[in-house]
Amino acid sequence: MIVSYQTGAEFLQDNQAYLQTDPYLSTFFTLDAPLLKEAGKINYALRCEQGDKRLLALKVEPYNLLLFGEEAFVPELLRFLFDGGYEIKNYLCASELGYALMRELEPYGRRYEEALAMDFMEARSVTEPSAPEVETAHEDDLDEIFDCAQRFVADCGLLDKPEKEPFRKVLGSFRVIRADGKIVSMARIAPATKDDLRLVLVYTRDEYRGKGYARKVVNSAKNEILASGKRVTLNVDRKNPISYHLYLSLGFERVFSQGEFRRVE
Repeated sequence: MIVSYQTGAEFLQDNQAYLQTDPYLSTFFTLDAPLLKEAGKINYALRCEQGDKRLLALKVEPYNLLLFGEEAFVPELLRFLFDGGYEIKNYLCASELGYALMRELEPYGRRYEEALAMDFMEARSVTEPSAPEVETAHEDDLDEIFDCAQRFVADCGLLDKPEKEPFRKVLGSFRVIRADGKIVSMARIAPATKDDLRLVLVYTRDEYRGKGYARKVVNSAKNEILASGKRVTLNVDRKNPISYHLYLSLGFERVFSQGEFRRVE
């Protein structure tokens, strides 16, 4: 059975308990759902269900279609989407669910690939002291922070198109380290669930990589989060062994794998 919701608020209210069965996997649902003010064929919120088993689908432009739940409902969901003329584009979910969807999409003439293969990692303990040279970004850093963010997006192959002004509002959440009169490495402490804070936009300028700057920034931000009583989480590209090794060495452990699946034209 398919349940269709008119707003993201209605969707969240009806599915909050189910989403909380895995708050890490469902984080993007809680972030994107409030943005859905009126459902249609492009933006929508759906639930496939049988008994106590569910598959949730949420799409809010300009973000990916989000999926969470049981693989068994994938065929039913796709029939509903295609019969109803709903837009799919790219999607984000746990890798196992993503591959199940990818297989079921092929008979519809839709080919997808896991363009971004990420592991979600978590740290719960301090492994080494913070570096005193790591500091909080200030207002004068806006241009540099934005430049580094654009380079990060390009390096990771993301489809995001950052705009400068939103960064002004969150400058205080960036931790940076400087050398030669400029920011050479940074990371942002971002909201996630009630129990964790997430490290995002972890970036080091090309010419300063391999010198320990990223380690100092990540570790110091991690210790700051732990001191606040929360766990530390982040996503790492499974194809980036250098970053993966860094996070493992700082006490991060893999929790699950997820991917962004993009249509192959």
